[in-house]
Amino acid sequence: MIPSAPATPAFLDRARAVAEAVRAAGIPKPPSGIFLYSSRTPGLAFDTTEQKLAWTAGQVSVAPGVQLGSGGTSRIDFADGSSLPVSVLDAQPALTGEIGTTRSNCRGIPASSCKLTITRASLGTAEVVTSSGTATVPAWSFTAKGLSRPIVVVAVSKDVLKPRVEPVPPPGLAELEPGLLQGASLNRIDDRTLTFTLNHGACEADLRAHVIEFEDLVVIGGSHGPVPAGTGCPDVLLRKAAVVTLAAPLGDRAVISAATGVRLTLDRPPK
Repeated sequence: MIPSAPATPAFLDRARAVAEAVRAAGIPKPPSGIFLYSSRTPGLAFDTTEQKLAWTAGQVSVAPGVQLGSGGTSRIDFADGSSLPVSVLDAQPALTGEIGTTRSNCRGIPASSCKLTITRASLGTAEVVTSSGTATVPAWSFTAKGLSRPIVVVAVSKDVLKPRVEPVPPPGLAELEPGLLQGASLNRIDDRTLTFTLNHGACEADLRAHVIEFEDLVVIGGSHGPVPAGTGCPDVLLRKAAVVTLAAPLGDRAVISAATGVRLTLDRPPK
């Protein structure tokens, strides 16, 4: 655990600069809706390289005479006992949406081997992780010739289970100053307590977590002590948790990363 400490002068200057840049661009609103943290093809795996390349290249077809099913309506069941009624995608568009654009490049694999042929589709469910926790969602299970396991595809529109969107840093923000830690992800919010993870280098020691509060936002991050010269430090990025306590409850204030200037939202869905 990285201990919290009063902000260094460098971090205080950075927090002020970040706050100005965020305000100038407009404090971003928290994302709304349900976001899918898992893949839309949970458990996707292949028996051979040819099968994997065929899927990647979009060389997937339906066997002659095979009728893929229609969707209808169903629901998403969340681990907390709540549910959400949803429309179920028909099998063909659900499959096509994950295959993407068909390409002829199979990296030297003969066309006769670089293909997947769907022979059956059945509607069931799959367990995924969302921003609202673990959920059981409608999913199509496709049987393919020569494949030992089905291809499972989430059968709920991306308008309902939204893909995660990476936040955009505010324009004009300078590079991070030496001595400050490189990034942060938010893990927990509990009134006046923020738990987050900081990235740091293998040879960065004397790690400290910092927070600067403003009326409209909160800036979090950290700093490290001097890195010894000539130590041959390995180029690896490590992560450690940190906890800071605010002077006042967070309320609707945005939590901003001192490293990037982006608004942080909870990195881990609720259990």
